[in-house]
Amino acid sequence: MKSKIFFLLGLNFLALSFFGCRSDEVEIGALEKDYYLTPYGASANDQLLQHHFYDTHHIYLLFNDTIQKEQTSVNPDNTPFYTYQAVNLGYSMTGSLSSKDNIFEFDYIQTDKEKQVATQFVQDKILPSLGPDLRPFSFLLIDKINYYVSNASTYYEMLLTNPVVFQGWRCTAIAVSGLTDMTDEEQTAYRNQILKTIVAGKISKLDPSIFDSFYSFCSQYYSTFKMDSGNSHEVEDFIKIHPTMMDLGFLSAYAYGNPYGFYMYNFKAKSYDLEDYTNAVFEYSEEEFTNLYGQYPIVMQKYAILKQIIADLGVIL
Repeated sequence: MKSKIFFLLGLNFLALSFFGCRSDEVEIGALEKDYYLTPYGASANDQLLQHHFYDTHHIYLLFNDTIQKEQTSVNPDNTPFYTYQAVNLGYSMTGSLSSKDNIFEFDYIQTDKEKQVATQFVQDKILPSLGPDLRPFSFLLIDKINYYVSNASTYYEMLLTNPVVFQGWRCTAIAVSGLTDMTDEEQTAYRNQILKTIVAGKISKLDPSIFDSFYSFCSQYYSTFKMDSGNSHEVEDFIKIHPTMMDLGFLSAYAYGNPYGFYMYNFKAKSYDLEDYTNAVFEYSEEEFTNLYGQYPIVMQKYAILKQIIADLGVIL
């Protein structure tokens, strides 16, 4: 079963009924139903998982993006007219994604066993690594996220992506397809992929000055290109002093050395450098990273700086 969610759906209900960011900022009146805790369509088994999860972690657990269905009127033919309240991943306090250019479809989890495994995965693998400031108001666990984005090159076609996680203002959606068949090692790798995405989203919103010390080692090289030509040996001499890109503090470059019969270097922009190190933090243990790059002092210094920034965000690795 799929549900196509346009971002404006339920937006007015969300703004009026659930305005806030964290669960402790939302007070449910004595006569007001908490639709996040008792969402529309939840089975008895769903409710057992949802109530236990909320009681334990004070975070709502959803398996469907529709949380309320209510008859509010009658159609001209006397059939019921319903209004729906749905989780809106595209809405934020500072600006929402265009409903025309950003569309979600969800494939839902089909069995109770899959829901139990997914819930246990979040409890055991995800939550212990997220400090209070990174924990969402609610988790939406689904089989697959189908996210359609307007294709910037054509403006006519919608480009399909399948993110493993998507963070909205009041909900973090996680795709759990295949989780029941994963080994513990595979689940840990998947957990790292999810955490990396969460951290990357958080990093993009930080004050850029936080990364000044990280960037300082390579600031003079970012987005620079140079090659020897004619009788020039400037790049060759440079590379003799710095035999590898790691000696300068880079984990990757477009080109470095003598790949085409002449010496050249072509360094990436600083955003790609940060991305390389962020990937490394989540793909390797500290021991593995040290075994790979321990002989490069600048690399190790940048790695330590970024790990501390990530730890300060509330991520526990």
